[in-house]
Amino acid sequence: MKRLFLSLLLISASTYVKSQSVIIYVTEKIKSAEIPVVRTDFEVAINDSIKKKLTSQNDGSLPRISLEKGKYKIMVSGNEFMDAVEKDVVVNESRTTELTVFINRKPQQPAETKKTKK
Repeated sequence: MKRLFLSLLLISASTYVKSQSVIIYVTEKIKSAEIPVVRTDFEVAINDSIKKKLTSQNDGSLPRISLEKGKYKIMVSGNEFMDAVEKDVVVNESRTTELTVFINRKPQQPAETKKTKK
């Protein structure tokens, strides 16, 4: 009887918990090498509405984002990087979707010099 109860509890718990998420890996492509962007702050916008501020880890990954099952547009932006947009990202039920985003650095602006009148 005890086993039956535990089995039913396990089955009901596994059918009740249906979490899905996305893990984003931020990578910079330099020549032919793909280098993870580590310990950098990013803003992630999901479908132009949900916005999260996240910091990349040592492998370039951002913390897991829990989402409902569906199709999403994900935009990753950072201070020194151009925006990267990934459309039609599919998040399946009870699965973790891994997404690698390639991001480019913004062109450096030349330093301004002040002219002084003599």
